[in-house]
Amino acid sequence: MDHPPKGTLLGKETVSTPSAEDQVRFLSNLQRLLAEGQFVASYKYALLLALADIAVEQGDDTDAGLITPTALIAEKFIHYYWRQTVPYVPRKSSGAASRILRQNTGRQAEVVRRLEEIRVRVGQSLVGVQQDHRRWQSLVRSIERIVTEMPLWKLQTVGGQPLEFLYGRSVEKRFINLKPGVAYCLRKFYDLITDLVRGAWVRYIRRLNADVLETNVDLQEFLFGSERANLGVVQPILQDIQQGKCFYCPREINRGAAHVDHFIPWSRYPVDLGHNFVLAHGSCNS
Repeated sequence: MDHPPKGTLLGKETVSTPSAEDQVRFLSNLQRLLAEGQFVASYKYALLLALADIAVEQGDDTDAGLITPTALIAEKFIHYYWRQTVPYVPRKSSGAASRILRQNTGRQAEVVRRLEEIRVRVGQSLVGVQQDHRRWQSLVRSIERIVTEMPLWKLQTVGGQPLEFLYGRSVEKRFINLKPGVAYCLRKFYDLITDLVRGAWVRYIRRLNADVLETNVDLQEFLFGSERANLGVVQPILQDIQQGKCFYCPREINRGAAHVDHFIPWSRYPVDLGHNFVLAHGSCNS
């Protein structure tokens, strides 16, 4: 397929939400997974973040299940790990050489090695990789195979026992089914979940790379780049896509008075990706 299909909601005809008890149970299971699950690579952290992002983008505020393509999860992995294939450069006084931070207790994680190879061939721009349709699809398929072979069916194991509260297997091999209420909880507790998972990921990386990391480095910033980017560069593109009209009202919009807005607010979903940008009048944006 040329493009991975979007997630599909299941049971949406019944408008209801998980009970308070179900929401608490979800958070308790997530905490157990992070505290007691076995993590030999950082893949499981990336998988949890990917599912949270997809729930925000594709889910809704009911207890519907969500069919999620594994290719879509693979795309999320590429976006997360692309930044993390930049070598970390310690202070000169430390005596340690720059290197790509380890993401695995053994040899370097396969996803990181694949993306490092792509960087060597095409340079630093992930956008450039995506514009090469054949190369992008090949990369997504290769990462998808790693995701389905490694973390996808090992994530929900705690103490050697299955804890399948997030998803079950789909009849289709290239899809998973987020269980009823899971997308709702991932959306509602998005900030809390991403803070927990990123914090655990940072501690994991610091543990594996203690010999090169400085104690005062802002590792979360280095790994995830959560700073809010300057969005002015996308304004001309949005101007063309929206044919010079405000996203929120049908009126024409002057280039000088246009605002680039996050459709899903930055405070709720701090990701600068094209599908979340719209162009609007300053008054409509406010």
